[in-house]
Parts: sequence; structure tokens; C-alpha cells
Amino acid sequence: MIDRKPGPKILVVDDEETVGIGMSEILKDEGFEAAYAVNGRDAVEAVKDKSYSLIFMDIIMPGMNGLEAYRAIRKIRPTAKVILFTGYFRDAEEAILQGIKEGMIDEFIRKPYFAEEIIRYARKYT
Repeated sequence: MIDRKPGPKILVVDDEETVGIGMSEILKDEGFEAAYAVNGRDAVEAVKDKSYSLIFMDIIMPGMNGLEAYRAIRKIRPTAKVILFTGYFRDAEEAILQGIKEGMIDEFIRKPYFAEEIIRYARKYT
């Protein structure tokens, strides 16, 4: 029996449970060790406990939005890559521009996403 080591650790952060669980399952199917957080505060706590090499994070979330969480995560895990995504481009435009201005966006994905796109970015940044 071949004992397969878990792949790189990836965290998915989205306030929509179906999106977060769906993305993390896609990543698990590809051999990544994927976890899911439902908001920015939970994501910040998660990176304190585990060294994620990549974080897929929704921009528009109640409470701590994606950029606020990104800033906090960078202080804890400066080498972690973060890919921001949203389904609300119009509402997120200001946040996206601010993220670019601050040099915080590694990649940006618009929802709905394609599984191949998530896998491609996961392989690229882990």
C-alpha cells in the first residue's frame, strides 16, 4: 500500500458555505490539504495554528472583509500567497484597486470560477 503524503496546505475563506466547501473539496481531490473558514476572523485564527502556503479569500464578507483579513494574515505569515476572489465586482472594485495599490493581490478570480482555474492557481503558488 502506498502511503501518500498530504499535499501543500491551502485555506479557502468564503462566507458562502457552498463555495468554501466546494473549493476545498476540489483541492482535496487534487491531493492538496485544504481547509475552509467562513469569515476573515476565522481565517486569521487558522493561519496562527497552521502554515498555509496558499489562501483563496473572498473579498466581500461581513465583519472583516478579505483585504482586512489579508493584511492581518500577512503579518502572521508573510510568505503565504493570497488569491482574492468575488462575485460582486462592482461592490469590490474599490477594494480590488486598494489591494493592487498596496501590492497585496497575487491573483484575482471572479466568481463563478472554474475548477480548472482553482487547480491551476493552486499548483502555481504551492
